[in-house]
Amino acid sequence: MDKYKELTKDIPWNSAGKETVISKVGRSLVPVGILPFQPQPIKEGKIPYITNENPDREKYLMNIVGTSIQAGKGKLVTCGHVVEAIVNQKASGYILARLLRKGLVAYTPYPIQTALKYVDPRTDKVNKDVDLSVLIVPAKSTEQVPYEVPDIEWGDSSQLGVGDPVIVGGYPHGTEMFKFTQSNRGIVQPTFYNGIISAILPATNSKETRILQVSVASAGGMSGGAIIEPSSGKVMGMITSCVHSNGIPQSISYAIPSEIIAPYVEIITFKTK
Repeated sequence: MDKYKELTKDIPWNSAGKETVISKVGRSLVPVGILPFQPQPIKEGKIPYITNENPDREKYLMNIVGTSIQAGKGKLVTCGHVVEAIVNQKASGYILARLLRKGLVAYTPYPIQTALKYVDPRTDKVNKDVDLSVLIVPAKSTEQVPYEVPDIEWGDSSQLGVGDPVIVGGYPHGTEMFKFTQSNRGIVQPTFYNGIISAILPATNSKETRILQVSVASAGGMSGGAIIEPSSGKVMGMITSCVHSNGIPQSISYAIPSEIIAPYVEIITFKTK
């Protein structure tokens, strides 16, 4: 047994794998949803987080409605229909920020302060036909309560063409994704798929935006997920919908390109008390 222990001493039991271009982007993708419990207030010196070491962690899993992308300090983007789903349930919306340490994954819920619908630069008015909202979550990172969700880097989606490879990331199937297996359950992290730009749909009227069509099936919870350029990790767009047939997601998803999202995020400013 001593020899066996020697041979197995370097097995990385708690490893989530090496860091890659895509896993780095994954740190910027956080779930949006409703909590099944009343979270503790975030205070200095007290970290209200749930860890993978908690045997009751599944009781605290967020009811994930969609995905959001950390797009700037205090600003995340998601779909307008994700926000509406939370509002329709008459509940408070939260994001769930991950804190990664060797052998430990911790989750801290942060309340969404407000959600801003997309304002079209062509009219200077809210355009409800563009399924985009900016979430304001002014999370302040401190030594006691670190907020380690980095901002993504936008890519130039105007340079995308049909056949270009992309990676799609988010939280498909929502909370159920983390209960599919009998073991290794309850570890909340984004999932990724590879595909190509299968078509680009130009706007046909002044209320529409260009739309990227991607050869990936997007199950519920992927709304607000990121379209990523594989080699650079730059975000090229945000998933809004998927084609379904008899309730089954097909390999046709649609995304708002970054050229639409990035300028809107940039012009939004806010002050906190």
